[in-house]
Amino acid sequence: MKYDEKGQYLYTQFQSYKSGYIDDMEVWFNAEKNKFDVRSASRIGASDFGVNGKRLNYIGGRLEKEFGWEIKRRKNGSLV
Repeated sequence: MKYDEKGQYLYTQFQSYKSGYIDDMEVWFNAEKNKFDVRSASRIGASDFGVNGKRLNYIGGRLEKEFGWEIKRRKNGSLV
């Protein structure tokens, strides 16, 4: 995990348990819009079977529940 406090940027990797695939996740604070921007993507392959979306929904749900964050969701209730 890498964190740049000055740039308000966080980078981390997630590795799948069984296959060992690595996904990259980036979070940074967008000062112009006063919000966090997030990106999570698989390094290889055409599909991740929704794993990155599930991960972002899980993290977003925990931030809402535990810290009272307000997260804008799509009409279907998903973050992605």
